[in-house]
Amino acid sequence: MLKVYNSRTRKKEIFKPRKGKRVQMFVCGITPYNSAHIGNIKTYINYDVIARYLRARGYTVFYLQNVTDIEDKIVTAAKAENVRWKEIADRYFSEFLEVGKKLNITQVSHYAKATDFIPEIIAQVKRLIDKGYAYEKNGSVYFEVKKFKNYGKLSGQNLAKLHRSTRLEKDENKKHPYDFVLWKARGEHPPAGGEKYEPAWQSPWGKGRPGWHIEDTAISEKFFGPQYDLHGGAGELKFPHHEAEIAQQESASGKKPFVKYWLHTGLVTVGGTKMSKSLGNFITGKEMTDRYDPDAFRFMVVSRHYSSPLPYSEKLITQAARDLATIRDFVRRLKTVRQKSGKTFAVAVQIRRFFAAMDDDFNTPAALATVFIMIRAANPLIEKKTLPAKSAKAILSFIKDVERVIGVPLTNTISTRIPQAITELAKERNTLRKQGKWAEADMVRARIIEQGYTVKDTKGGFEIIPAGK
Repeated sequence: MLKVYNSRTRKKEIFKPRKGKRVQMFVCGITPYNSAHIGNIKTYINYDVIARYLRARGYTVFYLQNVTDIEDKIVTAAKAENVRWKEIADRYFSEFLEVGKKLNITQVSHYAKATDFIPEIIAQVKRLIDKGYAYEKNGSVYFEVKKFKNYGKLSGQNLAKLHRSTRLEKDENKKHPYDFVLWKARGEHPPAGGEKYEPAWQSPWGKGRPGWHIEDTAISEKFFGPQYDLHGGAGELKFPHHEAEIAQQESASGKKPFVKYWLHTGLVTVGGTKMSKSLGNFITGKEMTDRYDPDAFRFMVVSRHYSSPLPYSEKLITQAARDLATIRDFVRRLKTVRQKSGKTFAVAVQIRRFFAAMDDDFNTPAALATVFIMIRAANPLIEKKTLPAKSAKAILSFIKDVERVIGVPLTNTISTRIPQAITELAKERNTLRKQGKWAEADMVRARIIEQGYTVKDTKGGFEIIPAGK
């Protein structure tokens, strides 16, 4: 019985989609004004695993992710580079997809760009005005927060005591500081560069563009209607973004709850501080996948619970690479088992434990622990040649199931790309060997092995071999 922790009710609940085995799932997507950092990427790996597991459990999942392809930061980036706003958005969205491909993020059913849904956005804004929840001022439209009684319920905040958020901007047109923009007027005089930097669409209130929050509810309503099953995003989006979504959709439709289950992921931290572009303490997904094995990074992410923070360090990704190499080496040994007789291995016990862990709010650390328990129990039997081939085949089948759920290649690593960081270490070792510095070369070799690779010396130099091949 699958249970999920619902951020809205603050408790674990039995997962029962509104339409039987059909799941409608929405996750807040990127704003492509720059390269996505690994804090962003962690979120999408987490929900990729969740979608994989739901499908493995027999659910039909439509996984929708929006793309905020117009926003102030995109306008600023376009001005800085003197290029069209769309060039910025398209460039970094394409990079995001390429990084996702390397990390095996494959479960999204549809990416919906905000600018493709301007009519739906305008229609929802108009409904909110007609129902008395929004007001127009100087061509911009705002949601009047005090009109929505439950604003702050998801994040546990009281409107009277609400703290200021970095997402809230000063705006003299607002009735209240916490009112938020639904439609942003361009003004009578276009900025320098016109629509090259900042596009505008005609609306009943004049030319302008969507606010940040309204696109999500207009898009989700287009695909799912006014209510759906599961909404995901990073924990930092609870306020004000997800609060705004709830206020918009429930006010527009009059139906509650807008979303049945809210899930939130933990942040990536560096030295105890949240990773963010504003602080400058970030590593981009592109940098990560260029320098390190993408499989090791993904394994590092799934080795922690989706809702837990991830304290990133080089030591942590090295440990993930080592653990991944252990599983792959075990798989290689399983494939050599040929004996017909021996001690039958209790594979079914670990299979039950794996699925029980995943059914407990997608507990990937506990689920992966069953694999290592199996490795510790089966390896001695392989050494003694007392593990029958039938059991080895059953274990291998189980690991393939694990592979499909976590999205990390465990049983077939032939196509594994050698990361730049490993290649540089191998070059460094080769240079040290030529200089006769054998001890230093051995130390570098040990670092390579720690990260799941071995180096074979050849006449022409060296060959790097991923563990398990």
